[in-house]
Amino acid sequence: DLETIAGSGPEGVVLLRDVESASKRELKEPVRSTPLARKMAEVEGIPLEGIKGSGDQGRVMRADVAQAVKAAAAPRLGKVIPMTTMRRVIARRMAESAFQAPHIYFFTDVWMEPLLNLRQDILPAFEKKFGLRPSVNDFLIKATALNLLDFPLLNAMIKGEEIHIPAEINVCLAVALPEGLIVPAVANADRAGLGEIARQRQDLVERALAGKLTRDELERGTFTISSLAQYDVNYFTAILNPPQSGILSVGKTREDLALVDGTVTVKKVSTFGLAVDHRIIDGAVAADFLQNLKRKLEKPLFTFLDV
Repeated sequence: DLETIAGSGPEGVVLLRDVESASKRELKEPVRSTPLARKMAEVEGIPLEGIKGSGDQGRVMRADVAQAVKAAAAPRLGKVIPMTTMRRVIARRMAESAFQAPHIYFFTDVWMEPLLNLRQDILPAFEKKFGLRPSVNDFLIKATALNLLDFPLLNAMIKGEEIHIPAEINVCLAVALPEGLIVPAVANADRAGLGEIARQRQDLVERALAGKLTRDELERGTFTISSLAQYDVNYFTAILNPPQSGILSVGKTREDLALVDGTVTVKKVSTFGLAVDHRIIDGAVAADFLQNLKRKLEKPLFTFLDV
């Protein structure tokens, strides 16, 4: 149809080369792809034509699109990087949290050796019984959940002119992905044993990395733990995960000199930070929460006696 062709000749006259070019475009074979790959490409705004398929007969797979998204987002000097859908959502939520919820921060050093020694002592029996290795994060999740039972306001959220305190305690653990940070929640962490928490945590992290989490797993959280213990970072401030009212930040475990009964000794410590929504939680309540969590972690035998 000549009416659909833009002419390149004088005054827009359609030339032979214009017809040939249009004919080639119409005859071009569509890109073969899986439905999941096509849907992901649409969401991320990545054209399928530029992606090399790894599937049968060059079919573009979901993994190929994910790789293309990662390559497009790789930072380089002088490059303009379009925000992915996930990054836009993260940016919006963090901006809302930073400007709508007045943050107040608290920090304390936690003596980690008792907890690390307890984990090491129970490791063989735990692996034999549950088939899993408990991480330090599993203990942190459980101790935090038990602490929330004593300080329910830190499990709360604002809805309109009311403060709502959910009946469940679902503790989120921040997971870093190439596209951004997500926070799946361990369900009923106050009632779950360490074995169940370890199972849930491992499953959530694995499916987070595979992009297979459900909406409920991402939205049911009532409190968040964000740990950078694997990095050379002593402490950091964290932005609340809306609509939650509290988030715990955990720095690396380091060796510090300490004076104990007049003797200089070395202690393994980690700096914990607590950020709270000052509309809901007063400073004294937040300080008391952090102090009690510190006691729970420094006396783990008593804390986890019935777990």
